[in-house]
Parts: sequence; structure tokens; C-alpha cells
Amino acid sequence: MREEGSDRQSYDPTKENVHSATDPEKCRDMERKYGWKLKRVKPTGDPTLKVDCVFYGQQTSFEDERYD
Repeated sequence: MREEGSDRQSYDPTKENVHSATDPEKCRDMERKYGWKLKRVKPTGDPTLKVDCVFYGQQTSFEDERYD
């Protein structure tokens, strides 16, 4: 797994599914729980949600599941 800098201009939500987490292990937890394939983990600089978990595939939302 590699870490990369942020490049918001080239971000394509149909190719990456990004969710923030408190640590890289939480990314692996999401990968197992939701069946997503982890692409990379990148630091956010935020003191609470310290990493962005970047998965392959279209962007999803946990809000979608809450209202089903």
C-alpha cells in the first residue's frame, strides 16, 4: 500500500471511494466489512480523522444506508 499526496483537481469519484478514519487499521476494517478493495491510505493532517482510506470504485455514502 502506498501513500500519495492530495491532488483534488484530478479526483474522479467514479474511480475512487474515499472515507476518513482515525487510523489505517480502520481502513482495513472497512475493507473487510464492506468488501471494498483498499487502494491506498493517505494522511489528512487532521488530529482526529488522521487518514483517508481510498478504495477502488464509485464513491459511496454511509448516509445512504442510514435511511434505507
